[in-house]
Amino acid sequence: MSKQPRDDGNAAIPVLGFRPNRGHQVPFTVGASNTSPQFSDSIRVVTLFSTQDAFIETGDASVTASNTTSHFLPADIPYDISLGDETSAVDNDKFVAVIGSTSDGKLFISERE
Repeated sequence: MSKQPRDDGNAAIPVLGFRPNRGHQVPFTVGASNTSPQFSDSIRVVTLFSTQDAFIETGDASVTASNTTSHFLPADIPYDISLGDETSAVDNDKFVAVIGSTSDGKLFISERE
């Protein structure tokens, strides 16, 4: 579980740091690519940034992305996404799959903790 900084009223400030040495780069084309190695059990949030419009899915090692049914990720906008809740590391997604909309590109993934 992450330790959140707290404000003067002792309320958590939702800020997550970058996990050292756990940035990923996933090149993609109009064919799907998948992250490897998988995310560790402790990772609940990742930041995604794509150099081209793309479609993404999260899941287990067999996850694939589709340019018709997956989630749209516009180019040049960072997004934080949840991989699961803190109740069970077993149920958390461990992989991100990406497919380009039309162009070659690269998906950058930063593990947050």
